[in-house]
Amino acid sequence: MRNPTFKIYGQRRREVKKKLGELKRYVKNFWYCHQLDKDMFMFFNSGNMMTDDEAQEKFDQANAEIAELETKLAEKYE
Repeated sequence: MRNPTFKIYGQRRREVKKKLGELKRYVKNFWYCHQLDKDMFMFFNSGNMMTDDEAQEKFDQANAEIAELETKLAEKYE
């Protein structure tokens, strides 16, 4: 039987790749959605508004998690 190419393989790899795709989509649309939230807050003036600094922190956390997942997926099986 052949050894797998990567440390994470099979169903676990598919789950990690799915999470990675969701995070990438989140990051891609993050600033657009944040601006929409700001505009709607100004229009309706209700609810809690996330500040730009908080938004930047969330954006940076998501990018760090993407980098971590990509590193895990790239680890070769030894």
